[in-house]
Formats: sequence, structure tokens, C-alpha cells
Amino acid sequence: MKNIDISPSIISSNLLELGNQIKECQVAGAKSFHLDIMDGHFVNNLTMGPDMVSAVRKATDLRLDCHLMIERPDRYYKSFVDAGCDVLLVHYETPIEVGNFLKKLEDEGIRYGIVLNPDTDVKKIYKFVPTSEIVLVMSVYPGFSGQKFIDKSLDKVRELRKFIDENYYQAKIEIDGGINAETGKLARDAGADILVSASYIFNNNIGDSINKLKSL
Repeated sequence: MKNIDISPSIISSNLLELGNQIKECQVAGAKSFHLDIMDGHFVNNLTMGPDMVSAVRKATDLRLDCHLMIERPDRYYKSFVDAGCDVLLVHYETPIEVGNFLKKLEDEGIRYGIVLNPDTDVKKIYKFVPTSEIVLVMSVYPGFSGQKFIDKSLDKVRELRKFIDENYYQAKIEIDGGINAETGKLARDAGADILVSASYIFNNNIGDSINKLKSL
């Protein structure tokens, strides 16, 4: 069985120990870091901005994925790229014309992925899969860490796995929300390539938690 990649979500880290915790994640074998960008409008929470991305960038050479839970990613994306973000994760549900925006990113040579919420039909994002580096399936409603895993998200992962494999696309399937050793195994078995985990990693022993997820 293929290896699963682990992407710790910085939202649950201890900011006073951020540099040390990033190092712990790297030593344990994390492959990237997930940064939740929320504007208080697209979702009912307000989190980090470009300065936080820059701080994380200085602490690691691993890939940084910026999950843009904001109403106007078209206005602010460049500031996150300039801060050190490698892959912009853009919601299908964003109120802008997402297809035009992704084409703009492609034309500018910016790496991106497409994100879908729990209530979004997976077929709506099929047309974006061929050019996306990552397809992120939300297994909770975006906005807050620590929510309960939504089981029906596994059906989306299975459907995407079949679609990607049958068409020989290169996009990686990522899942985010309520990921622990139990739900992570379910996601892996369904076909996920990348597990995003926040509180399970940072609220426990970081190395042990990452190793458990890697060994599922």
C-alpha cells in the first residue's frame, strides 16, 4: 500500500513554541504544513495572515499550503505567495468566479488546489482536477478546529480516487477535518493521499501522533 503524507495544520500549534513544534513535525516525517487563512466573512472565524505564513516559511523548507477560506482570494493571493506559500488551496464555494481565478493562477505559474465543502457535490469540481495539484475534501465544515469527522466525506474521497485514477490525473487527494488515527485510516482506505491534522497532532505528543498517522 502506498505511503500516506501528513500535513500538520498550524492552527492548533502553540505559537510560543512554533519553531520547535515545526522542527518536531519535520523530524517525525511531515511532508508539508497546512495554514488555515480565515477572514471572518467566508467562515465565522478569523485566523492568520501573510505575516504568519512568512514566520512559518522562515522555520521550514517544506511545502506550505495556504487554505484560503476568504471571500476574495483574487484580491489577496499575491500577498500569501510573496510571504512564502507554495500551493494556494481555493474553495469551489468562493463567491468569485472560481474557474477564471484558477486560470489566472495557472497563467501566472502559481501552484494551486481546489477545495470542496461537505455539502458540495464532488462532480462540480471535476473540471478543475486536471490542472490542480491537490483536491482537498473537507471532512468538517470549515471554520474551527476540533470538529467531529463527517463520515459522508469518505464517499467523496472514493469517488475522486476513481475519477483521478481512471483518467491518469496527477492531483493528490487531501482530507482535512477531524483527522486522528481512526478517521485517518478510514480516509487512507478510501483513497486519500494526504492527511491534514491539527488538534490530534498538536494537542498530543507531536512525534507519536505523526508516526501513528504515517503507519496507518
